[in-house]
Amino acid sequence: MSAVNAVVAKTLKWFLIIAGAATSLSLLYAIDIGLFTPLFGGIVDYTPSSVPALRHWGIMIFGLGALMVAAAFRPWLRFETMLFCMVEKGFVAYLFLSNLGQPWVMGYFGAFVLDSTIAACCVLYFLSDQGRPQRWVVNSAADPH
Repeated sequence: MSAVNAVVAKTLKWFLIIAGAATSLSLLYAIDIGLFTPLFGGIVDYTPSSVPALRHWGIMIFGLGALMVAAAFRPWLRFETMLFCMVEKGFVAYLFLSNLGQPWVMGYFGAFVLDSTIAACCVLYFLSDQGRPQRWVVNSAADPH
C-alpha cells in the first residue's frame, strides 16, 4: 500500500491539472458543435435534435475539467471531485464497452482510452491514504472495540 500512497502523493497534482485540461476540451463542442463529427473520426454524427444535449454535455464536462484543475490547488475539493470524476469517466468506459457491436463505437475509442485511464487513476486515489477522509479512518488506539 505504501507504493500506491507514494505514487498518488507524487503525481496527484499534475494528474489533476493534465487530466482536467484534457477534460476541459469538451468546451469546444459547446462553442462549435461542427467539431463533433471530425473529432470523433467522422464515424459519430449528430442530428439537429441532439445538438442542445451535446452542447450541454460539452459545458458540463468542461465544468468537471475546470473543477479537476481547481482541485489540484485546493485539496479540500479533491474527494468529491475525484468521486464524481471516477463515476463519470467510468460510465463513459462502460458505454463504450457495452456498445462494442455497434458500427459507430470506434469513433469513441479515444474517449474510452482517456476516460478509462482517468477512472483507473481515480481508483488509485481512493485506494491511497489521500482518498480516505480522516474522519473515516478508525484510530485503533482510540477505538474501544
